[in-house]
Amino acid sequence: MKNIRYDKPDLPTRDPLVAAEPAVLYVSSANIGSFAVSKFEALSKKLSFTQQEWADVLHISDRTLQRYLKDHKPFEGLHAEHLHQIDALANIGHSVFGNAARFEAWLRAPKTVLGKEVGFEALRSFGGAQLIVDELGRMLHGVYS
Repeated sequence: MKNIRYDKPDLPTRDPLVAAEPAVLYVSSANIGSFAVSKFEALSKKLSFTQQEWADVLHISDRTLQRYLKDHKPFEGLHAEHLHQIDALANIGHSVFGNAARFEAWLRAPKTVLGKEVGFEALRSFGGAQLIVDELGRMLHGVYS
């Protein structure tokens, strides 16, 4: 019987000591599908955004946000996921800056992150919030560029 020999393609080898930058945000909550109004109120105390700014970040109207808060209806779906992300971002930011005022001033100031101009409006998207989290992770670990 004839032996068939297959040649493996040459794949680029990676240095095992060099790791790609990991995503800093992991949500460990079992109930990621909702975000309670009480948690939102606690988050609002951590980040003193106006109600209109919160509505803009969540892509809902100011009136809809008022209704959520008045009825104590938990945020669900993408709104909940985004709020979990921003809550984790706030925790990391407070650990980096030490106090809320300095963190919020940095958050509101325009900054360049990996060659991209990032401002407060970056919080409106998952990707923009992740850019900010990654930058905070670099600052926390002394890899600030």
